Amino acid sequence: MTVPTIYYSSSLSSWKASLDNLLNFSSWSTSWQAYSTLSEVPVGAVALLLEADLTTADEPLIGSRRVLMLVEQWSFETSLTWTALGVEACESSRDDERIAASLVSILSQRDMSRVSAQESEHMLQTVIDAIPIPIFFKDELHVYRGCNQAFSQHIGLPVEKIVNHSVYDVTLKHLADIYYEADQKLLASGGKQVYEAKVKSSSGEEHEVEFNKAVFYKKNGAKGGQVGAMLDITERNQLMRKLERASLTDLLTGTGNRREFDIAVKRARQLGQTETPPSLLIIDIDHFKKINDEFGHDGGDQALQFIVNTLQTLLPTHGSLYRIGGEEFYILLEQTSLQLAHEFAEYIRAYLPTQPFISRGVCLSLTMSIGVVELSSEQPLDDMLKRVDQALYQAKHLGRNQVCLVKA
Repeated sequence: MTVPTIYYSSSLSSWKASLDNLLNFSSWSTSWQAYSTLSEVPVGAVALLLEADLTTADEPLIGSRRVLMLVEQWSFETSLTWTALGVEACESSRDDERIAASLVSILSQRDMSRVSAQESEHMLQTVIDAIPIPIFFKDELHVYRGCNQAFSQHIGLPVEKIVNHSVYDVTLKHLADIYYEADQKLLASGGKQVYEAKVKSSSGEEHEVEFNKAVFYKKNGAKGGQVGAMLDITERNQLMRKLERASLTDLLTGTGNRREFDIAVKRARQLGQTETPPSLLIIDIDHFKKINDEFGHDGGDQALQFIVNTLQTLLPTHGSLYRIGGEEFYILLEQTSLQLAHEFAEYIRAYLPTQPFISRGVCLSLTMSIGVVELSSEQPLDDMLKRVDQALYQAKHLGRNQVCLVKA
């Protein structure tokens, strides 16, 4: 027969000799091991814990250890409170005989529980192992009481390293914190719960998982714990992100489109309510129709790509470029005054013609006309877009390759 080890918090060292003498009168032969935190106590082991030694980090681990809580002032209500939190028993720290008796009881129950209900557990295990998606169930103390092989394979631990363990025993703390918080909310509210979270697989890769969980109840109506299934939605979410990105991107140039601009300008104007308002440059490429006529639409597409690549290299960190349609572009400059936006517009207007664009062996010098406006949050966006559009037409009317401002 294996000699059981009783773990005790270091402040209980003075109790050990007295308890050991009392246990010698029973049939139990025990060994003793001091610990600093419950995380040092093996899952399922018997642990003596002084109430004053309990830390916040210990609380989620109580249910997965056989804890005998010792309190300074024992009462029936105190005992009920600690039992509800997962301890095996609660005794007064001043009553050595009661403590020894509880230890004998806990050790006996531990051995009996190892043989009880084996047949029904085997049948349940066979059923859930046949299901290919990860399944688990925990008790009301957030301790795993069962799982299938798919769950075991997914997190890369054998079943015996999962069952009867806390979530903090089987995964990284920052992930365990997420699961534990979700478990607490589910048990508090009852019913069902669906949420997404990241999970580390056995290969070390992070997967995006949809948890579908539900509370189950005991015969007396009390909450018994929860059962959960995990759906790997990594590929689905990656596809959705790609589709979302595509819906915000101009396919030809790879820059943002009008939809992305609408999202960005709304955010920038909200920020501008407390900071410097954003400014907008509306750009039209001069004589672009001639490029399409002389070099075909392929040449026109190449010119648009060349312009985008050129402008992208000039953008400040707070600037973003959007193709609105045809040869028309927007540059949104967050927290930028009209004066600074004007200076930037003049800079890119003068810079573009210095960069030769070659199509079919012909070197072209491209120019653009620009309208500039400060997007005050006090005026409707549509009104300001109309005004900056008029400023752009004025730049065209003045002979192109010009910058015109919308003044307040």
